[in-house]
This record gives sequence, structure tokens and C-alpha cells, in this order.
Amino acid sequence: MNILIVDDQQFVREAIKADLAENTLHNKVKTFEAENAQQGIEAIVAMKGNIDLLILDLKMDNSDGMEVINFLSVQSRYATIPLAVISSSDKRTLELVNSIACGLKLNVVGVFEKPIDMDTILTETRRLQSVSQNPLEVMATTAVSDYDITQLLADEQVLLCFQPQVDMKSKAITGFEVLARMYDENGYIYPDTFIPLIYEIGLNAQFTKIIIAKAFKLWIHEANLSGYTLSINITAQDLINNDLINFIIRQKQAHSHIKLILELTESQEIMNQASVLNSIARLIINGIRISLDDFGKSYSTYERLDTIPFNEIKIDRSFVCDIDTNEQHRLIVESTIALAKKMSVNVVAEGIETESVLNILDDLGCDIAQGYLYSPPMEGRYLNAWINRYEHREVSGNDK
Repeated sequence: MNILIVDDQQFVREAIKADLAENTLHNKVKTFEAENAQQGIEAIVAMKGNIDLLILDLKMDNSDGMEVINFLSVQSRYATIPLAVISSSDKRTLELVNSIACGLKLNVVGVFEKPIDMDTILTETRRLQSVSQNPLEVMATTAVSDYDITQLLADEQVLLCFQPQVDMKSKAITGFEVLARMYDENGYIYPDTFIPLIYEIGLNAQFTKIIIAKAFKLWIHEANLSGYTLSINITAQDLINNDLINFIIRQKQAHSHIKLILELTESQEIMNQASVLNSIARLIINGIRISLDDFGKSYSTYERLDTIPFNEIKIDRSFVCDIDTNEQHRLIVESTIALAKKMSVNVVAEGIETESVLNILDDLGCDIAQGYLYSPPMEGRYLNAWINRYEHREVSGNDK
């Protein structure tokens, strides 16, 4: 096992080596050292990337760890080196660096505050190694380019899953968000794989049509679902397509009882185009509510709130899931909810996984809750059973 330590303080390097010797008694470990970013880069090159773990200090005299991080991202053959960033910087800086490194597609073990716990770093490194060596994972990765998305769409190999949304005060189910999956003979294909391919070949409008048609079919067939809102994702790119907009409006006119909400994911480049705003106006005029999805992430801005009459704001799960431990995220969520209240706009928080997060959101005045705490996305055939179980649980709880 080759481990490269890049840190300007000798006593830190010596402490890490001592911890390594103690934690890896039964393994052959060879350590290499560098005192600054340039030496670290030279060592990486000299070792030809044959490094099982790179321990990188973020702040060093006359250099910083970002130089090494940027080098790894530019020289893609080194991007797979397991990277553990260590630093005495504040938590927000560490979170920023972690976000940058992950965004650069580096093999990030984690970002750790000094003094570090080598046992934790080694455990996480081994976990990542076991995942990368899993033959099922390798097969899934190599198969991505083999998907015939055009044929899958032609065959409508699209499966809809639904995640419930619950009123924070009454605890009643208010609706469901549609989350699409594609599938072939090998099983599910997830959005992070197929969505870029669909947009690359310009079939996003066809894909959205299939989702809306399938979702409406279920809501029509299952009469008891008609009381719940049906939230479907749509992009600003979709709004350029007049044929798609006409299709959505026709569906709504034919089934006016369905409470359709379109969750709009923005794209700054085209959001202000007259054709996009025209489409939004037509949808609203025809009784279709608009939700601003992933608020606080991507291109969401106050200008959007001023320009478009949204009925709802959805706070991105990346801000919600850890508000019980992340003060910065809690402040962002709190200010978003306060703004929405002043604008008389509903707020949906997605990514709720724990009771502690749910309780904070309730105290802050959030309207609607969504997340794994209630249920993961489920296939349509399971909706009625889940609704019955949930309502029975609520009744039982109220009887106590």
C-alpha cells in the first residue's frame, strides 16, 4: 500500500506515519512525503499515480492543497487516486473544498479536520476500494454507453415512481412527486445515467410526454388518487417546445380534476427567453400550478420569483437533510421559508430523513414535507397500500 503525505509540518507527517504503523500492522505500507504542493505533484508524477491514498494538507506555507487538487483534475489519469484532505480550516471551508473536489470528479475519501483520526480515514478508504472493485459496479459503469435510449423511449420503457408529500401541520398526505426510471432486461436505469443522454439526442420533450401520459393514466384509473396533487418535473428547455406545451394543456383540459403541478428546474441561459415566459403564462392560464424546484441551487434567483408567479418553492435536499447539524444550511432554509411566507407561497422541503430535521422545519413554518422519513419513491402499484398504511398509522397515533 503506497501512501503519499503532503503536509508542510514534519511533526504532522511523523504523527500520521506512526498512526499508519499502528493501524496497519498486518499490511505492507510504504509512505512517501512532500513538504509542499509542488513536491506533492512531482511525487505523484514520479510514482506514475501508483498511490493507494493521498493525504493532502489544505493550507501550507507558500502553497496550498488546491494546487494539487487542480492538478489531479487536469491530469485525469491521476483523478482516481483516493484523496483524503486534512486541514485546520473552519468547517465551512472544508465543506467548500469537499464540494469542489467532488465536482471535479476526484476520488474523494473525505475532508477531515485536524487532528485527524487515521483509523477513520483508512476505514473509508477501504470502503471506497471495495465498491470500486465490485464487479457489479464495474459492469454498470461500462454498460452506460450501450443503452439505446431512442429504442427504450420508443418502447416506452419508462417506469414511474412516486414520493409522497405530507402537510407539516395536519400530517395529511397532500400529493406525490413523480420520479422517472428507465429499464431494460438488466433492471433499472437511473436519471443520472439516462437524463444526459436524452437531452444530448434532443428527446427530452418526448420523454416528458411519456411521463405525463403515464402519470395521468394512473390518476384516472385510481379514482382515490384524484384528491392528491401530482407533481411532475419539467425543465426550461422543455418549455421551448410548443408541441409539448400544447400536449400538457390538452391533458389538463381533458382531465381538469387532476391537480397538476409542474416543478420547474431552471436554466439561466434560456429562462428569460420570451418563448419560455410565454409557455409559463399559458400553463398558468390553463390552471396548471408552477413550482420552483431545487430552490437555492443552480440558477434560482430572486429575479425568478419576481418575474414568474410561482405557487410553490421546493428547497433542495442538499440544504435540508442536515439542518440539525449544519448551521449554515439551517439559516439558508430559515430565510427561504421566511421569504416564501411573505410572498404567500407554499414551501416544500425535500430530503427529510430524520425526525430532528422534520421538527426544525416545523418550527420554521415549512408547509410540506417530503423525504425518506415518510417513504422512498415507490412504484404506482404500491401507492394505495402505502396510503392505507400511512392513514391507519395516523389514526392509531391520534387514538393514543
